[in-house]
Amino acid sequence: MAALGRRVVVRLVPPMSRAETALRLPHSRPVIAGAASAIAAAVVVVAALASGAIGSASTTLMLMGFDADRARLITALLVGGVAGAAAALATNRTGSATLAGLGGFAALFGYTFISQTRSALNSNGTNGFFDLNQWALTLLALVMSGVISSWAGATLALAVRPRLAEAGRLAFDAVRTRRLDLAHLRLPMGVLLVLVLVVVSVPVFGDMVNYTTDARMLHGAPPRVGLVHEAAPPNGGAATPGQQPSRSSHPSEGGFVYAADLPAPWNNSSSATERVDIYLPPGYDPDGQKRYPVLYEAPFPYDLWDSSVNIGVVLNTLIDSGAIPPTIVVFVNDYNAPILDTECANSTDGSQWMDTFISSTVVSYVDATYKTIVKASARAIIGLSEGGYCAAILALRHPAVFGTSIPFSAYFFAGEGNASSVIPFGGSQAALIEASPMILAAKLTPAERAELYFIVVAEPSQPVYGYEATAFERLLYTEGYQFVSLNAALPHGWDQVRQELPRALEAWAARLAAAGVSGEP
Repeated sequence: MAALGRRVVVRLVPPMSRAETALRLPHSRPVIAGAASAIAAAVVVVAALASGAIGSASTTLMLMGFDADRARLITALLVGGVAGAAAALATNRTGSATLAGLGGFAALFGYTFISQTRSALNSNGTNGFFDLNQWALTLLALVMSGVISSWAGATLALAVRPRLAEAGRLAFDAVRTRRLDLAHLRLPMGVLLVLVLVVVSVPVFGDMVNYTTDARMLHGAPPRVGLVHEAAPPNGGAATPGQQPSRSSHPSEGGFVYAADLPAPWNNSSSATERVDIYLPPGYDPDGQKRYPVLYEAPFPYDLWDSSVNIGVVLNTLIDSGAIPPTIVVFVNDYNAPILDTECANSTDGSQWMDTFISSTVVSYVDATYKTIVKASARAIIGLSEGGYCAAILALRHPAVFGTSIPFSAYFFAGEGNASSVIPFGGSQAALIEASPMILAAKLTPAERAELYFIVVAEPSQPVYGYEATAFERLLYTEGYQFVSLNAALPHGWDQVRQELPRALEAWAARLAAAGVSGEP
């Protein structure tokens, strides 16, 4: 009878939905969950690499002022978070998803950390000596940062996963039964709408962050620039005079952009070629007698310039209006280089030779392939930030190649761009001094100085870029160089380039006219 007085407590557990049951991996199979997480994370990493998203994000961060290594760190953390989210959606497991995201982060940043470790181990004391304790703390900080980023992505994904699963089940049932019940389809349609809005808005937001907040507002005037890929010449990059790529079907009244794959100027890289983009002006006639001045840009590709400042529209408009003469513009990028922050230099370790590639290989190819005016007074080199440094140093190193330099918000001492900008110079003070425009400008002969012309663009009151531009202009004046100073209203960035580029190009057009440069037969 005592047994009849006992209370029996029954705990009711709500059953999982069919969608959750179908998508949940058995707890008895952690290996399967781990493998699925790893596959999902790997897909995200591979997709990010293949799409160019990682390179684009890193470049954007560098233009914002981060050095290459920090840009890679931030990008790797973001991709690790996305990889963790993908793994969580695939497996409904937080732990394995976090580990998978951490693996994605390690895959992207591990090489940089290993390279930095080797550099620290080989330090001769000029930058300090290797500290094992601090190295261990650095590794711990990286691991914890990767874990937090991956866990955050996984946690957010798990929060929305049940609703996504339920939406998928309802959509599947509707297809299976062939019944369109609007009440049941409300959730799938809402999820689909959200996904469409994300797909549409995220790229726009990316352009707002990457370039300018009004970047998408200024594509109203359709660029008349076509893109045609051209294979590298069969003899390894040396084109025969008059050789032309195949023409595209785009309107002939606009400019064209061709892509040439030239032999890469480096060793130990996955890419044996590097892309060079060549803009041909409206009315360019490969069979005519007219020849054209050439503007070179480094180290960013045409696509980046077009996304940030609508370079195709700008060039077509200025040429069509007569503000500048028809001009060939060559964009040389360094995206596949082993030392990502190339500084357009021949590295001291001999692993890459961007200086030679730009000033010799590319110039020779363009002169042999297109109708150019083959003399320094008809060539200019332009760039922003690191590219501004490139424009200054390459003109000073090769005054017989580039007659005009147009640096935008440049630095004029080598290695000042960021922490990784010293890498091509091996950390050598002698190499950094030799590669500094502020030093080299005082070493050229009077005859060489007389041939060079500088168009310096910067916001004078901006720290670093503005101050150094002002100091460089004083040096140019003292040393007898010809130059024009364009004081920008906006600081370092693509906004500045977009606002001042027409003025800079018009200043170069005036220089061409004053020097008697003409491509007329």
